[in-house]
Amino acid sequence: MSALKKMLDKYRGLDRVALRVGIMGTKTYPDGTPVAQVGYINEYGTDVIPARPFFRSAVANERSVLPQMAASWLGKHDTETALRLIGEHMVGALSDSVQTWSEPPNAPSTIKEKGYNAPLRANDRLLRNSFSYEIEEK
Repeated sequence: MSALKKMLDKYRGLDRVALRVGIMGTKTYPDGTPVAQVGYINEYGTDVIPARPFFRSAVANERSVLPQMAASWLGKHDTETALRLIGEHMVGALSDSVQTWSEPPNAPSTIKEKGYNAPLRANDRLLRNSFSYEIEEK
């Protein structure tokens, strides 16, 4: 019975914490444009920029494995460590999504400017390296 009680105590703390993953803080490009704004524009598109939903795709791709992953890590670690592991996993998934995104391709003018066709990727790698996570207490 004490093993069951320990396990239940570990899960009881989950309603008091939240994990947020995304582009946190105030990172900006050299011209002052917020990285989060660039991410949002690329995620949803504009009248002239097609949507490239890298964020929603990464979340959808991880949706089937996260519950099992969380259950496994919560069984082996305290709540904060398990949330850190999940946060690190999702940061990697978002970065990979940016790195591998290919459709729709860049416009010919963008390809000419960049010198290559790789939507969401720029030589500075700022978007790809801007993901992080926060654990907050409610």
